[in-house]
Amino acid sequence: MVKKRSITRFVVLAFVALIGILLTVCFFTIPYTTTNYNGFVNSIPLGLDYSSGVSIVYSAEKTNSTISSTSQAVDNTLSKIDKFLSYHGFSEYEINKQGDTKIEIQILEDEYSSTMLGLLESGQKIFFTIEEASDSLTPESYLDSSDISFAEVSYNQNSSVYGINVTLTNLGKSKLDNLKKQADYIDSDTVYVYLDEINSSNAYGEISVSKLDKTMFISSSSASNTTSDYSNAYQTASNIFVGTFDVTLEQESMNTISAKLGDNAWLYTLIAFLVFAIAIMIFMWVKYGDLGLLANFALIFFIVLQFFFMQALPFIRLDLGGALAMFLSLILFTVCQIIICERVGKEYAIGNRIHVSCKNGFKKSFWRIFDLHIITLVASIILLLIGKYSISYFGGVIFIASLVSFFTLYVLFRFFVNTYLPLNSTKPKKLKLYREANVKEIKEEVEIIPEDKASALTSEEGGQL
Repeated sequence: MVKKRSITRFVVLAFVALIGILLTVCFFTIPYTTTNYNGFVNSIPLGLDYSSGVSIVYSAEKTNSTISSTSQAVDNTLSKIDKFLSYHGFSEYEINKQGDTKIEIQILEDEYSSTMLGLLESGQKIFFTIEEASDSLTPESYLDSSDISFAEVSYNQNSSVYGINVTLTNLGKSKLDNLKKQADYIDSDTVYVYLDEINSSNAYGEISVSKLDKTMFISSSSASNTTSDYSNAYQTASNIFVGTFDVTLEQESMNTISAKLGDNAWLYTLIAFLVFAIAIMIFMWVKYGDLGLLANFALIFFIVLQFFFMQALPFIRLDLGGALAMFLSLILFTVCQIIICERVGKEYAIGNRIHVSCKNGFKKSFWRIFDLHIITLVASIILLLIGKYSISYFGGVIFIASLVSFFTLYVLFRFFVNTYLPLNSTKPKKLKLYREANVKEIKEEVEIIPEDKASALTSEEGGQL
């Protein structure tokens, strides 16, 4: 009865594994719908190494008179463009300087947005005065775009309006102190904000002197809590930040570019991954017999689960770094399986019976494997949080692999071994287990049990882990 149950479990598990493999690699149109199912491996977002992209070239013209050359102004602007693209949610991009007066931006084709990238050409200067502009008065500006390090859309809960948070540079903070002194000198409690030029038609809003700070909230005089006002504030914040650039940008060309590693690079990577996995499976089977086959069964579940989470979680986008992490995660999982199998072999070599050896193998390997996974997990979280692009994707894949690996080892692999033992608890050679001829088998302590349970225990001689 127990052996039949084990066989039934393996049949069901094999069916589940087959379904998992098909869901991972197959793609098809779902019957009676127009929806395509692409499989886990084809649903993982790809980076510029594996996916086509768009290359946009901008010509730059210097606007900051304090900078000696356009080349230097372009250098100063590169980091601000990087900040702009990151803020607007582009997951992967490259910014390159071409010559002295051009900037190339490469982004993923599926993230290309002409509207968003058009904002790079629509910068607006911002000015702060302590007197209101009129037809007869153009007041002095005490703060302007050169003193702004960042601008982003924000929501003020007290006034229930959308507006802009502007953050000042270090020089801007010192100018702010001067502005406050001048406002106090003329007994003014209001600072006026203008966009593009200081005149009455370009007034954006006002801010109280008491609310001036290194990061301050500015709202339009006509703002109200509506969706359209969010859109306006979002675009205005972008325009203000672009207005801090030391150059103005004008799009010169836009071209589609192929994946850096070639059009079929992702397919070749998957084939290499499959060959590597098969090589591991052959090694495990030759080295550990049936125990190796069980390890291979667990490896299949590990790969399926890893690909599932890689396409399901939003912080994963595969490039060369993520692909490298896939191979390393496979090595991590295999090393842990070898640790368990070797421990099982040592337990049998000192005289333990097969089921006791398996139980002790998992138990005595636990802390070693746990420590290895914790160290890997902590390192992956650090890379995920502080890294960028390839480093971040590398950390993300390792993060997923660490969690899936530990679950597969100590839940699925142990369950597979536990299910197998009733089928073979007396033939160590099938598991590639050996001991010296002079080593006596360790007898287990006999437990007195009721007669009605004796027959069931006898039939289940393999025991449970």
